[in-house]
Amino acid sequence: MKSAIYEGAVTHRRHPTHATADVEHAFEHRLTMAYLFLDELEEFFAQHWLWSTRHASPLRFRRRDYLGDPSVPLADAVRHVVTERLGRRPAGPVAMLGQLRTWGWLFNPLTLYYCFNDSGTELDAVVLDVTSTPWHERRVYVVDATQRTSRFAKEMHVSPFMGMDHDYVMTWSTPDERISVQLGNRDGDERLFDAVVSLRRRGSSRAELSRMVWRGALQTYGVSADIYRQAWRLFRKGAVFHPRRSSRTRRELSAAEPSTRD
Repeated sequence: MKSAIYEGAVTHRRHPTHATADVEHAFEHRLTMAYLFLDELEEFFAQHWLWSTRHASPLRFRRRDYLGDPSVPLADAVRHVVTERLGRRPAGPVAMLGQLRTWGWLFNPLTLYYCFNDSGTELDAVVLDVTSTPWHERRVYVVDATQRTSRFAKEMHVSPFMGMDHDYVMTWSTPDERISVQLGNRDGDERLFDAVVSLRRRGSSRAELSRMVWRGALQTYGVSADIYRQAWRLFRKGAVFHPRRSSRTRRELSAAEPSTRD
């Protein structure tokens, strides 16, 4: 079975620049995440009686929590959005990296979908499903994983302490024993913010699934609590509050003056 539990941390670092009001801030949050090949969901969840894809349980995969129409299988919804954005349909399996509904609660700031080519070993595309704080709006981005890095325009107001007129720069690795993802905010060549996810494979044993029921619960609730705790710290440091702006559409972005791309 290729699906597994991964454990590690996400590090956030805000750099002191004019665009960030010269406020520097950094923190690390421990993470336990599920890396799930979507064609293995039923087999994977059947390993533990406290995990379910069908009914309320301590650890639950609930289809409507994730991307696209809940009546469409998640892998098909992911392939559809890749086809729509990149003009090609991934031929291989699709894996999801994210949080699961844990003891009734779920907040996924970022869910990643890794789309493999027909070899099943090389990435074709990566889909990012981003949820904003505190508005819980969502925006989907698609990057061509045949490239080593991707730069794309920010389309949604994610944090009240960061402006909208930035680009994201993303680098990633193909998941194996480790998973690494870096997503940063850039204003031209200026580095404003970086988030780095670094995870190590724990496996898919029954013991690991039991461990996630309890430890994962603390981290799932902790993600939401920590977001607001760090926002308070930023406010105390003097970070500028940016009122929420409407999300930018792709049509508006394409009509705007293009920024430098990597």
